[in-house]
Amino acid sequence: MYRLKTFFYLITYLAMVSYASAQTVIDSLTQQLKTAKGENRFETLFQLAYEYSDVNDQLSLTYSKEAYELALGLGDSTRIVRAGRITAGELRRTDRIDEAISLAEYVLKISKRHNINSETKFLLNSLAISYSFKAEYDKALKLNLESLVIREADGNKKEISITLNNIGYNYYKLYNYDNAITYYKRSIELKKKEKDSYDLDRGLINLGLAYNAKGNYEEAKKYINEGLLYCKGNCADQIVMEGEFGLGSSFFDSHLLSDSEPHFKRAYEVAKKINNIQFQVECLLFFSKFEINRKKFDQALNYLKEAESISKSSGFRLLQIKSYASFYSLYDQLGDYKNKSLYQGKYIELKDSVLNANIINNLTKIQTNYAERENLKTIKEKNQLVTLQKEIIKRQERQYYFITLIVCLVGALAFLSFYFLKRQQKSNQALRQAKAWIEQQNHNLEERVAERTKDLVQANDDMDYFIYKTSHDLRGPLVTLKGMCNVAHLDLKDQLALSYFSKFDQTVDRLNVILTRLQIVNHINSSELIAEQVNFQNIINDIWSFEKKKGLPPRFSFTYEIQPGCHVKADSYLVKIVLENLIDNAVKYYNNSERVDPFVKMVISCDEELAKITIEDNGIGINLGAGNTKDIFRMFVRASERSEIGGLGLYLARLATEKLGGKIGYTKSVNHGSIFQVVIPAHPPHSASTQNNPDLPPTYIPGSNSASVM
Repeated sequence: MYRLKTFFYLITYLAMVSYASAQTVIDSLTQQLKTAKGENRFETLFQLAYEYSDVNDQLSLTYSKEAYELALGLGDSTRIVRAGRITAGELRRTDRIDEAISLAEYVLKISKRHNINSETKFLLNSLAISYSFKAEYDKALKLNLESLVIREADGNKKEISITLNNIGYNYYKLYNYDNAITYYKRSIELKKKEKDSYDLDRGLINLGLAYNAKGNYEEAKKYINEGLLYCKGNCADQIVMEGEFGLGSSFFDSHLLSDSEPHFKRAYEVAKKINNIQFQVECLLFFSKFEINRKKFDQALNYLKEAESISKSSGFRLLQIKSYASFYSLYDQLGDYKNKSLYQGKYIELKDSVLNANIINNLTKIQTNYAERENLKTIKEKNQLVTLQKEIIKRQERQYYFITLIVCLVGALAFLSFYFLKRQQKSNQALRQAKAWIEQQNHNLEERVAERTKDLVQANDDMDYFIYKTSHDLRGPLVTLKGMCNVAHLDLKDQLALSYFSKFDQTVDRLNVILTRLQIVNHINSSELIAEQVNFQNIINDIWSFEKKKGLPPRFSFTYEIQPGCHVKADSYLVKIVLENLIDNAVKYYNNSERVDPFVKMVISCDEELAKITIEDNGIGINLGAGNTKDIFRMFVRASERSEIGGLGLYLARLATEKLGGKIGYTKSVNHGSIFQVVIPAHPPHSASTQNNPDLPPTYIPGSNSASVM
C-alpha cells in the first residue's frame, strides 16, 4: 500500500512538472509576442500555435492563421508553407475539413514547386487524414504512400512511424483490420525502438480499437489501458476521449453494459468540451443502444435524431451511415416498417456511394496495374535513351572519319600539286588552275566542316534537352519503384529476395540523386537570374538543418562568420546551390580519424563591389594527381574515392557561381584539408529580374472567410 501511494505521488509530481514547463514556454512566447515584429513575430506565432496544438486547438488555430497571413505579407514561400501546414491541421482538428483540404492543397503546390520536402511530407499526411474523414480512401491512400516514399528516402524513423500509423488508420476505416493491426504494430515497434514517445499513446489506443473491431476484447483493453497509462495521468483531452471510447466499446461488445456506459459518458463529456463532432455522434449512437436495452425507445430515438442532425451538418458520411443503420434497427424492433424502409434505403444508398465493395477490392489491382505500366514505360524510355546515345556516337564517329579523310585528301592533293609544280615549271597556266582548284577544295572543306560542326552543336543541344526531359519524366517512375521496394519489404519473407530489393532500392536512391542534380544543371543553364536581397543567415540555417537531418559525423562542428552590414543582391537560389554543395562536400569527406575533430568554417565578407565567401575544412582533402585545380570543377570528375554519385557537387557549385557572374577556386589547407573561395558581384547584372514572388495570391487567402487585397 505504501509503494502504491509513493508511485501515485511520483506520477502526480511528474505531471505537474511537465505542465509547469509547458506553461512556462507558452508564457514566455506570449510575452515576446507583445513586442515582436516581422520575421520574429512570425516565428513566435508559429511556436505558440505548435505549443497549443492538441492542447487547445481553437487557440492554436488563431495563432497559426495570424502567422499564415503574416507570411503572405512577408512574401516568404517557406514560411507560407509552414504556417499553412499547421493551420490546415488545426482546421482539420476542429472539424472544418473542407477548409483544411483547400488550404493544404494550395500550400502543397507551393511546397512541391520549391522542393520543400521537409514540409511536403507533413502536408501529404495532413491531406490524407482529411480525405479519410471524408471517406475518400483512394485519395488518402495515394497521399500516404507518396508521403511514405519521401520519409523512407529521408530515413527519418520517427516520421516513418507516423505514416505507418496513418496507413493503418486507412485500413481500419476500410474494415481491413488485419492490415490495420499490422501497420499499427510496425509503427509502435518503430517508436519504441527509437525511444520516440510522440503519439505513442494514440498508436496504442488505435491498435486497441482495431483489436476491438476483430472481437479480441481482452487484447483491445490491454492496449488501450497501456496507451492511457503511457501519458502518466497527464493525457491530452483527445487521448482521454479516444481511450475512454475504446474501453466503452470493449465492455459493450463483451455484453458488460453497466461497465461500458460510464466510459462512453466520460468520452462524450470530453468530446463536447473539445467540440469533436465525430466522437459526439459515436457516443450518441451508443447511448441510444443503452436506452433500447432499457426499453426506453423514445429516448433512444431522440439520441438518434441528434446524432443524425450533427453528422449531416458536419459532412461525416460514415457517421451518417451508422446513424441510418441504427434508425433501421430501432424501427424494426418497433414494427414501424414505413420508417424502417425509409432508413434502410438511405443506408444502402449512402453506403454504396462511400464504401463500394468493388472499388475497395479493385484498389490494389488498379495500383498494381498502374505501377506495371509505369515500369514498362520506364524500361522503354531507357531503351530509347540507350539507342539514341549509340546512334549519336556512330554519327559522330562517321563525321570524324569523314573530316579526317578530307584532310588527308587535301594533304595528298597539296603534295601532288607541289610535285607537278616542280616537274612542269613551264605549265604556269596549269599550275594556276591547280592552285585555284585546291583553293576551291579548301573552301568546300571549310563549308563542310562548318556544316558538320553546326550539326554537332545541334545534336548536343538536342541531347541536353533529351536528358532534361528524360530525367524529369523518370522522377515519377522512380518514386513508384521506391514504393514497390517498400511494399516488397512489407510483404516478402524470403531473405534473398529482400536483399535483392534492398540493393535495387539503393540503386534507385542513387539514380534519383543523379537525376535531381542533372535537373539542377538544366535549371541553372536555362533560368533567368532573380535579383533579391540575399539572407545568408537563413540560407546557412536551412542548409545546416538539412545536414543534421541526414546525420553528422561524431564530434563534427560548424562555425560561420558573416560581416556585419553585408548587403548582397543576387539570385538566392543559386547562392544556396553554391553553399549547399560546398558544405555538403565538407561534411561528406570528413577525416574519420579518431585523433581528428572534424570541422567546417565559413567566413562571408563583402564590400561595395564584391562578396567573398571562404569555406575551410580539415577533411581528407582532394587528390589532384597530375591534373590541376580546374579539373575538380568539371562534370563527372570525382575528387575522392568516397564519391558515389558521379562527381556533380563541385560542378554545380562552379556552374551556379559563373551564372552569378563570379569565380570559384580551391587550395589545400595547412592541415591537408580543403579551402574553397567564392567571389560574386555584390550587385546583380543588368539582365537579372526583380519580379515579385509568384507564390503570393493577389486577392485570396485560402482557408479565410473573406478576400482581401495584399
